[in-house]
Amino acid sequence: MNVPKQKLRLLTIFPSNQRGGTEEYALKIATAAVEQGWEVHVAFPKRETTASLVQSFEEKGVIYHPFEIPEIDTPEFKTLKTYVVYLTRTIGLLLKNKPNVVHVNLPWFKYCFASIIACGLLKVPTAVIFHLIPEYVAFNSKKLRVYAWARSRGQQWIGVSEHNRKVVSETFQIPQDQVLCIYNGSKVVSNASNFTQEEITTVRHQLRQELSLPAKSRLALTVGRLSVQKGHTDLIRAIPPLVKEFPDMRFIWVGEGEERENLVNKVREYGIEDKVLFLGYRSDVPKLLVAADLFIFPTQFEGQPFAIIEAMAYGLPIVTSNACGIPELIEDKVHGLLFRKGDSCELLEATSWALRHPEQMQEMAKRAKLRVQEFSEEKMVKKTLSALHKLTHALPEI
Repeated sequence: MNVPKQKLRLLTIFPSNQRGGTEEYALKIATAAVEQGWEVHVAFPKRETTASLVQSFEEKGVIYHPFEIPEIDTPEFKTLKTYVVYLTRTIGLLLKNKPNVVHVNLPWFKYCFASIIACGLLKVPTAVIFHLIPEYVAFNSKKLRVYAWARSRGQQWIGVSEHNRKVVSETFQIPQDQVLCIYNGSKVVSNASNFTQEEITTVRHQLRQELSLPAKSRLALTVGRLSVQKGHTDLIRAIPPLVKEFPDMRFIWVGEGEERENLVNKVREYGIEDKVLFLGYRSDVPKLLVAADLFIFPTQFEGQPFAIIEAMAYGLPIVTSNACGIPELIEDKVHGLLFRKGDSCELLEATSWALRHPEQMQEMAKRAKLRVQEFSEEKMVKKTLSALHKLTHALPEI
């Protein structure tokens, strides 16, 4: 990438209390900017649940700032006093760090309102990326005018899929061509083929041994935060009939979140606690993708999920909901199987079919592996850094 040599100062902001796709995305962009010689700062709440994230940023040479604008979306939050507090905190952060450009990451579309306004007040070039806005939302006219004013002061708004872009346009009453679409991408698209057949066999054996499972167990992997959004409850309802038909099935769940205790209790209630394994946060997801037999993604709504991109890259057969922008990645019965979001019966039917027809699923997985080349981390990074460059008005586009 031919990036100019002038040193830019980038400030990345997000309100996250935990580690998920939005935060991993922010880490990737920040890391790439450091590699290009930028001075990069990041600001988000300091919590026990974000400790590993702080460490990951600092290991990449990013300067971390504790920043108390947590993920809150309650009637109590929507008060002028709270907005003023967060507005003041953001202004202080901007004045202290004097960034050339700000990268605001929204894990939920209503977050960071005060920070967006602060960037507008100081007229700091700002890219606002909407990772998740599942459907049209009606804001009052006063708030829409404030958002429009902020956007007019050197801001570029970005969606992570065409569906996402369309909803941002409709919600904020912005011409669609004024919202950029930059698809998420993953580095594994480039390096997923590094495993030899011998290594794959070894990894599959090792994981089953690590989890004390029979060597011939079939593993269905789900990767995502343990939250209502990700649809784990829909999958729980489908598991009893699935394990009755396929007794060798085990369901591996990777991720942490606020719903963990509820999901553990629900699994126990359905009598399938020996069939579902909660692995928590794992840094070796690629090995799990190699070791699994099927990827199940029952999400209710998404931006553009890294989890599916990575499963496609590793050639893992996929059963996923049709939520939001997912059909832009997976065409039903071509690259995997889609079921209607929130429909446990369709999820059960699709998964049963997948398990009965492994050869057809492998063919779909091969096509998905070819298709996913369009969603590389390199493309995502190049387009995002280009957008940030353009906002500074100091450097030409890449």
